[in-house]
Parts: sequence; structure tokens; C-alpha cells
Amino acid sequence: MNHLKDRPIFDGPTGQRFLVYNANAVREDECYLAGKMIAVSVVHGGPGPHFLSEDLVDYLAGQSSFKATVDIITEDEIGQALREIESAATVEALQECTLRHSTMLQIAGCLRRVTTVEEKRTIVSDYLRWYIIDRNSVVIDR
Repeated sequence: MNHLKDRPIFDGPTGQRFLVYNANAVREDECYLAGKMIAVSVVHGGPGPHFLSEDLVDYLAGQSSFKATVDIITEDEIGQALREIESAATVEALQECTLRHSTMLQIAGCLRRVTTVEEKRTIVSDYLRWYIIDRNSVVIDR
């Protein structure tokens, strides 16, 4: 498991890693092989993949809970954008933030017209779910 956690098919901080799309890994079917390695280890009483994020494990187990925070994002620009949205104190500030980061939010399907400052939590949560689960669904579902 120690070797597996450092493969380029995973991203995220230690203990909260999640699968990411990697073209070379897809070509070589590395995600599928990693899944088989994890399954064999767990079934035979070996070490489990304790390096995976709880949200990814919950998703794989069919549970709908999602509790990720911005801290799991390793890309500085994306993390900073989400922190700006989280810290918006007024509707106007939130609207300005969403406009400034509209491309990023639109790609994830999270761009929307905001009318209350409380919507920032939903925007960030939706983006995190897309970033960790939805954009990588091809490799996760493999």
C-alpha cells in the first residue's frame, strides 16, 4: 500500500488521497490494477488503503455523504479561489467572486446566479464533489 499511495493516479494530502484522471495510467489500466491490488490485500487480511479520502471510500461504498473541505485541494490557484468564495461576507462580494472565477465554476457545473451569501457553502461543496468524484468518475468507476 505504501508504494501504491504515491502513484500519479492519486492526489490530495496524506491520508486524504483520491483518484485522478491520468492519461498514461488509463492507457496502462493502472487504476483497475490498483483496485485489484487493494481488493486482494483487503480480502486476504492485508493492509487496507488507509491513505484514501473518506469521501472517496464512502462513494465507492455507495454512501452519499460528502464532507470534503478546501484543504484537500493541492492546486494552489483552485484552493485560493474556493477560499475566496468561502470568505465572501456579502452577496455582492460573493457575486464578484463567482464572476472572477466563473470559468472554473462553469467547467464544474457550479456557476449560478447567487441571491444569498449562504449559497457560498453549496457552491464550494458542489465544486469539491465535482473535483474529487465527478471529474474522475471514469477512473473511479473502472
